[in-house]
Amino acid sequence: MPKSSNTITTAEDMLKRILHLLEESQERSTSGNGTSDECRIYTNKELMKLLGVESRYLKNLRDNGYLSYSRHGDKFWYTQNDVDTFLQRFKYEAFACGGGAIC
Repeated sequence: MPKSSNTITTAEDMLKRILHLLEESQERSTSGNGTSDECRIYTNKELMKLLGVESRYLKNLRDNGYLSYSRHGDKFWYTQNDVDTFLQRFKYEAFACGGGAIC
């Protein structure tokens, strides 16, 4: 069977393709070419800056299953959906005391 240019033949080819697509997506989202926030992909460095945390904290979140991620080699990526899910999981609703009572 002839190999078409769109056929992925090995796991290594598949990983290379996924990595390429992730990098393209990141470039589009950081260059402001109209990519929606839903498709935003963050690197470790970008997410640390966004959340104001250190790399060790992100590692703990990943290791304990609190923050979803994608990984290729030693690089980690986080989608906007991963970040939103994490933030919603630990969200506390504001409440107000009624009648001027001290809470």
